[in-house]
Amino acid sequence: MAATSATPGIRGTIIEAENKSSVDATRPLPLVCGLYAIDSGDGVWLCAYYGMNRGNFDFLPQKGAAVDETTLGLVFHIKEFVPKADYQPARWDEFKKKRMLAYGAHGE
Repeated sequence: MAATSATPGIRGTIIEAENKSSVDATRPLPLVCGLYAIDSGDGVWLCAYYGMNRGNFDFLPQKGAAVDETTLGLVFHIKEFVPKADYQPARWDEFKKKRMLAYGAHGE
């Protein structure tokens, strides 16, 4: 299920993370894509962050970090909730393939 803007801030622990930055000579800033699986206790939030703000690059959360979206300093562009009983590694792999963005490509 995709979340709406009315979704409360996500809190939990990052159990999977993948961050990728890509550059394009025709664009002034690199694109960073951060994908996260966050265990919130009752389920797992699959989240995606996309940005070009260089100030965020060094501060993207990593696997194992505790997350409170209200104080994180960035906004997830995609949020999908998966009940704990339905979360499998294949679901994470599917999310990564669908949501990883890079200049000139969609996923890899």
